[in-house]
Amino acid sequence: MFDSYVIEIDDVEAGLLIRDGESYAFHAVAQRFRAFEGARFPDPWTAERALRRQGERATRARERARSPRPGPDRPHDRKAG
Repeated sequence: MFDSYVIEIDDVEAGLLIRDGESYAFHAVAQRFRAFEGARFPDPWTAERALRRQGERATRARERARSPRPGPDRPHDRKAG
């Protein structure tokens, strides 16, 4: 195995994974992955899965924020019945 890896999530360079003894330390490059700064992982694949899950959560949150919300001028869709 290599001593360092670049992890990309959705074509964004998330950060660097550097071997430190028996584990790998994560160093964030992209702002949305700063919460993982200094996190330790047993191997690069575990790190990538964790970062990918975080990326998916962030994408869903952005999509929810962009979707129109019901308001006084935008009523809920209701079925007539």
